[in-house]
Amino acid sequence: MEVDVSLPMEGVFKLYRQGRDPYQVRIDENGLTLSTGGNNNERKEEVKASDLVGCVCMKAPPEEVQAYSAFFTVFAYPLYDNKRKRRTLCFQVTHEDNFEGNFEIAMKWRTAIHQARRKHGVSEPHLDYNQKLLVLINPNSGSGKAHQKYKRYVAAVFGEAEVQHKVIVTERANHAKELVTKLDLTSCSGLVIISGDGLLYEVYNGLLKRPDWEQAIQFPVGIIPGGSGNGLARSIAHWLSEPYMASPVLVSTLNIVHGHFSPMDLVLLETAAGKRLLSFLSVGFGIISDIDIESERLRIIGESRFAVWAVARVANLRRYHARIYFKRATSVSTTSGQRRRKPLLERSQTLEEDLKQSQASNTIHNSRSVDLQDSELRDSFLDPSLSLVKDEPLQPDHACDNLGENISSEDNRNNLEAKLSDEEEVDNCERSCFTIPPLDQKVPEDWEVMEDKFIMMYGSYQSYIGSDVFISPDSTPDDGCIYLIIIKGNTPKSTIARLLLGIDGSHVNLPGVEYIPVEALRIEPLCPKGNMTVDGEVVPWAPLQCQVLAKKGCILTR
Repeated sequence: MEVDVSLPMEGVFKLYRQGRDPYQVRIDENGLTLSTGGNNNERKEEVKASDLVGCVCMKAPPEEVQAYSAFFTVFAYPLYDNKRKRRTLCFQVTHEDNFEGNFEIAMKWRTAIHQARRKHGVSEPHLDYNQKLLVLINPNSGSGKAHQKYKRYVAAVFGEAEVQHKVIVTERANHAKELVTKLDLTSCSGLVIISGDGLLYEVYNGLLKRPDWEQAIQFPVGIIPGGSGNGLARSIAHWLSEPYMASPVLVSTLNIVHGHFSPMDLVLLETAAGKRLLSFLSVGFGIISDIDIESERLRIIGESRFAVWAVARVANLRRYHARIYFKRATSVSTTSGQRRRKPLLERSQTLEEDLKQSQASNTIHNSRSVDLQDSELRDSFLDPSLSLVKDEPLQPDHACDNLGENISSEDNRNNLEAKLSDEEEVDNCERSCFTIPPLDQKVPEDWEVMEDKFIMMYGSYQSYIGSDVFISPDSTPDDGCIYLIIIKGNTPKSTIARLLLGIDGSHVNLPGVEYIPVEALRIEPLCPKGNMTVDGEVVPWAPLQCQVLAKKGCILTR
């Protein structure tokens, strides 16, 4: 049932089973405000629109004294003690002497809550809530808990926010790549990955195989950590100044719920065999690539596999003879601590921040405020005596631009599949898409060159390449740069150990560590063996080059 409302709205309600005092409640584009008491003893709470997630309507059981009451429960996730915590506010509606009248009022508030949430940041492009998201889960990623995380946490928050979605659990390697290569992108509003970074690498390289790849790679994607390498999820949280480590899944799921489109750089690579690859995280060789690949056998222990294997590699350092060419980025500062971030989010103001400790027991904050991880079945926080009233999902009051709108309509879907059925690995990304010379030609004169025996050469376009690997402190998702970290063969083991056992951003200032922002890169191995990786995936140990596709990706954020 759709209900017409306009913001702001005001009303007087009691919080269910939380005292007798009524609260003056207001909802507008800034969020939800509650206040009670006179001028001399006013208590007030604000929940920012950016913290609101959803609202449901309920009815009382027949035995309730006021059985004609209706209820609306608001779900929010404000910052509290540097952590996102679940907050529920259950309002009792008794304005009319019949349930139908009260339920109509509750429904208006439900609609207004969703409207305020969706209007927040409405000037930015955002998800089309009329369409379903497609959620891809790799059940074997990392320690194998991605599907469990979806069922236990993600589905609950999506339910509160009424996010329509379809789930596909991948069955084999490259399943996601095959799927998105032929997917009608107008059938969903975005793609959500619950896995490590490897599944998103599959997805992007599936999109690259499409005849319409230049538009397809701009399709909105979201990432929820579920693997042993969760660099992008952590990088996004760092950029947004969100408290990721306290609750990684929750923080990342809320990015999807809010669904704003933020541009992200992608990197287009060319191998010696003429193959094109699309990357969103990193490219490199040397000790970090060795640790990443060789520690795969320890994936069952999750991200701690990197630290365990780092000890072994430092004890037995390898050096790789190679030649590196790069085009330096001239307009970027590499002064750590002055990096450009998205503006900090405003915090919701809770009552306990307004009141003295002696008043705390009487505040609104006595309603539920818990960590997501504390709950297996989050609906249990709804009062068990109330019955949830089901209703059709809300329609947004503003339809947003769909990036997939012109990507693959029903009219050309069959033609798209026919083109791809002849040869799965058809390369639709032509050589002309590069602005840099082919690998068999000289680099331009304004490029620089290094030849040495390297302990590592690692280029990152995100700040983190793992949840606790803060490799590139100046990186933001859309700065147009690859940040190279170069360590030559004469660097002492003590420096390497300091770097690997605490990659916290300060490593870029260590003696022997070169930190260079570039726009394009070419790597020529000059020794017979080595591990070359792109987004943590192995590629042939052979010449490779890449360039930034500035802001060609689209990620879902708060």
